[in-house]
Amino acid sequence: MNYFAGLDVSLRLTAICVVDGDGNVVREGVADTEPEMLVSWLKDTGLAFSRIGLEAGQCSSWLHKGLALAGFPVVCVETRHAKGVMQAQSVKTDRNDARALAQMMRTGWFKAVHIKGEDSQKLRTLMGSRRCLLDKQRDVDNHIRASLRVFGFKVGLIGQSRFEERVRELIAGDDDLEVGIVALLDARRALQGQVRLLTRIIEGLARKDEICRRLMTAPGVGPLTALAFKTAIDDPVRFAKSRNVAVHLGLTPRKYASGEVDYNGGITRCGDDFVRKHLYEAAHSLLVNTKRWFALKAWGVRLAKRSSFKNACVAVARKLAVILHRMWIDGTDFRWGHEEQAAAA
Repeated sequence: MNYFAGLDVSLRLTAICVVDGDGNVVREGVADTEPEMLVSWLKDTGLAFSRIGLEAGQCSSWLHKGLALAGFPVVCVETRHAKGVMQAQSVKTDRNDARALAQMMRTGWFKAVHIKGEDSQKLRTLMGSRRCLLDKQRDVDNHIRASLRVFGFKVGLIGQSRFEERVRELIAGDDDLEVGIVALLDARRALQGQVRLLTRIIEGLARKDEICRRLMTAPGVGPLTALAFKTAIDDPVRFAKSRNVAVHLGLTPRKYASGEVDYNGGITRCGDDFVRKHLYEAAHSLLVNTKRWFALKAWGVRLAKRSSFKNACVAVARKLAVILHRMWIDGTDFRWGHEEQAAAA
């Protein structure tokens, strides 16, 4: 008989439920959230599992790797699908969630999540650390501006390079203000130094990578966007068609069609938010900073005139994602096409 298991993972403990092919609960229990403990629990059942499922989360990659190395047919379930099934239950508990995951494994009504390779995960961690530092620097800047505004000091529109100089000019001679503000400026300077360090490391890694160098031949795509796209896709072969990449990254419109109602909404935003933002910035750079005319830019400019510049950036980002995937698959650089035809269009 076939047996299926569902694992509801939390930071300390994992609820486990095992069901048979008819959906009957065979065994339930709890184990520490460690690959070794889960493997031991599953092996102690003496059952041959057809499928073991756990919901995508912070510990899912780590646990998935441990269970897979032990020879178990483990599947990582897409979070929205799991949530839809769990919400059908009247009582929310870890035990019931494990039961729901086990039934999903039995019926096959789920969408599996791709588990990225360890190299991609480490690169994404590096890029995430840089983004975290940038966000903290922005928070410090905003706090300084707000604190000085109380006393009538306005920093104004000023570049990052002159921000500290401007703030010191405003607080000069006020010992009480200097005590708190100078400490923030020192912290801001340290954050800037670490951001520059991580940026140099990321750019160096991108330029050494053959795939990233190829992706950077596309207009608007720099080292950060190329590395973000590469780590998000991880394995390009898992997409049967290049246009599926835009769907995966949440860059396609929502669709609602029921009865006589049929309309398209905004983009789904259901994919990787990190790479989606980088693609949007790349599309913005393509439309604004790229002087050379080509088909994609001409199309984006026409769309901006007909709709809005923001919508044009989103649409160009969607096309750019498809193009980058096709470049990766084909092993070719970006093809500019005929500039004269694009300019005339």
